[in-house]
Amino acid sequence: MKVIGFVGSPRKDGNTDVLVQQVLNGVSAAGAETRIFYLNELNIKGCQGCNACKVNDKCALQDDMTALYDEIAEADGLVLGSPVYLSYLSGQTKCFLDRWYALLAADYTSKLKQGKKIVLVYAQANPDGELYRQSFASLSEFLNCCGIEVLDTLVAAGVGEAGAVTNDDAFMKNARETGERLVKVIKMAHVFKKPDAVSGPSKGKRNRT
Repeated sequence: MKVIGFVGSPRKDGNTDVLVQQVLNGVSAAGAETRIFYLNELNIKGCQGCNACKVNDKCALQDDMTALYDEIAEADGLVLGSPVYLSYLSGQTKCFLDRWYALLAADYTSKLKQGKKIVLVYAQANPDGELYRQSFASLSEFLNCCGIEVLDTLVAAGVGEAGAVTNDDAFMKNARETGERLVKVIKMAHVFKKPDAVSGPSKGKRNRT
């Protein structure tokens, strides 16, 4: 089992980074393989809106996102973290997610296998943890369209200084336990999973695994 994490903050060892790592610590403790990617360090161009991915089944751009498509497809679970900038995601995170358009087929069904789980992590300086929930919900809806279930959304509010979230023992504990729970849920899903389950309508043929 493999769970991959994406940090959308430009601030290394900032609150977003700390929390994504903490969730992955829980994942590792539960026995799963982990890997983490820092979006700010990668060469990811913005979506060009060319629709080549709907004709050729893959994105026309050749950059670091090419390898990430494979990582996403192969992962059983994901952890995506972003600081809240201007009421939404960081630019690095938004650019990354725009490129997920290539993961949707021409009929807007997902090219990914169903059953993947994701934990979303947000860090914000504003102390009101409910303030941006509507913005967060739009990303959750898109992920559902991709056949990815949002297992949990962690919002660290009032953490403007880098690493401030480490002072909240309860939140750090919850983040680690969320990682452990992610692995348990994935394991249970594998037990009850139907063979070759994919998102979108059936085409009459079994998909290769």
